[in-house]
Amino acid sequence: MPQGVPSAPVRTCVGCRGRDEQPALLRVVAVPDRHDGSTERWLVVPDARRRGQGRGAYVHPDPACLQSAIARRAFGRALRLPAGAGADVSAVQEWLDQR
Repeated sequence: MPQGVPSAPVRTCVGCRGRDEQPALLRVVAVPDRHDGSTERWLVVPDARRRGQGRGAYVHPDPACLQSAIARRAFGRALRLPAGAGADVSAVQEWLDQR
């Protein structure tokens, strides 16, 4: 393989905006929160197997990157959620805490 060519696909972290190989990043997807009965609220969940349906976003498995993404409201834009929709990232936070 030529030098300088990555061996895996390269993705951008929505938190720090750094580029890294896909296996080094955690893929997350958004699913509608069925508890409130509307599409106003979305749950951002980890997709560690990278097989979840829908558009995904990538974040480093680092609490600093997650906090940066939350502060910048990057998940809503990266996952193309409806304008004004809330994104609950507590599942991703719990996943990081367990690691």
